Amino acid sequence: MNIDALKLSLLTYVKHFGLYDYLAFGWLLFTFLALIILASLIAKKSSVTSLFMIIIALILLVVSPFFIKLKLSEITRATTTEISLVKKLTFSDSLIVEGSITNHSTKDFSLCLVHTSVFKQTDAQGIKAFINRLKPIANQSILVKQTLLKEGVMEFQSVFDDFVYSSDVNASLSAECY
Repeated sequence: MNIDALKLSLLTYVKHFGLYDYLAFGWLLFTFLALIILASLIAKKSSVTSLFMIIIALILLVVSPFFIKLKLSEITRATTTEISLVKKLTFSDSLIVEGSITNHSTKDFSLCLVHTSVFKQTDAQGIKAFINRLKPIANQSILVKQTLLKEGVMEFQSVFDDFVYSSDVNASLSAECY
């Protein structure tokens, strides 16, 4: 995922904050401030404990937003994605990835941010397969502004133009819906 896709994902997420997002990040900020205040009160008695609490508070402030986003997406914005077709066109340097997104949430979605990655197909397992997934041949992020009803399915298509890789490929798909 390149920087522009990460920026688009983050801005779309922040723009569509819900009640639970505000509550979770508010609780994180409250916990951080409480730990800092407690560390400053303890500093006169034990500077080592105070330093340890400040380090824990900073780690909490840096790491927690990722887990908050992950858990809230699983609970309040649950979706599944499925790839139905990965086809390299014969007479053109294009690759087509077709798939579907299923809404398992309790609410309707008005837009989805779909991330498609294409990587080389290998028989490798374990660490080699993991490394191949970390270095995709091509990435694409699409913002789909279409209503996705509860338990509904939305079909979509990603087209990679100027795709010159000649061997077999696999694709992975993820979606963030709001």
